[in-house]
Amino acid sequence: MISLAKLQLFPGALVYDIGAGTGSVAIECRLLGAGRVFAIESNPVAVELIKMNMASFKVVLDLIEGAAPGVLQDLPEADRIFIGGSGGDVEAMIMTCDRKLKPGGIMVLNSVTLYSGPAACKTMEGLGYEVEVVQVSIAVNEKKGQTRIWQARNPVTIVTGRKGAGHELG
Repeated sequence: MISLAKLQLFPGALVYDIGAGTGSVAIECRLLGAGRVFAIESNPVAVELIKMNMASFKVVLDLIEGAAPGVLQDLPEADRIFIGGSGGDVEAMIMTCDRKLKPGGIMVLNSVTLYSGPAACKTMEGLGYEVEVVQVSIAVNEKKGQTRIWQARNPVTIVTGRKGAGHELG
């Protein structure tokens, strides 16, 4: 939900969800009013999950089966881009997405590895984006014997960049 909020969606927005996984971000974008959403996924098992979830939630997505950034070439320019997976080359992914993102557009990248978050921040800043980085940590409560303890989950770094100078992130 934090990543969705960082996208600052608006009615009719054209959105890419790169590394769509189960399609949850793409589906939520449509349910929140985005106009056209491209769910881009290369894993055949995940593609089938996206199809099932589209049917379950009665949501229409443009499902692109293939690996980004290669499959982005023929897509229309995006207002918003969410990168849930970079395939290990964050810099190349951001550079390609930058060419597909409209001026004033927003790119959001979720990172769970030590290196991809800082690499995303550095690359976006190098392209002149206004960048904001937040890290979210969640803990769940589990029963252990006679007591309950907090069990930390892996933190997620959320890198948000707005293309173009002089724009404020909200």
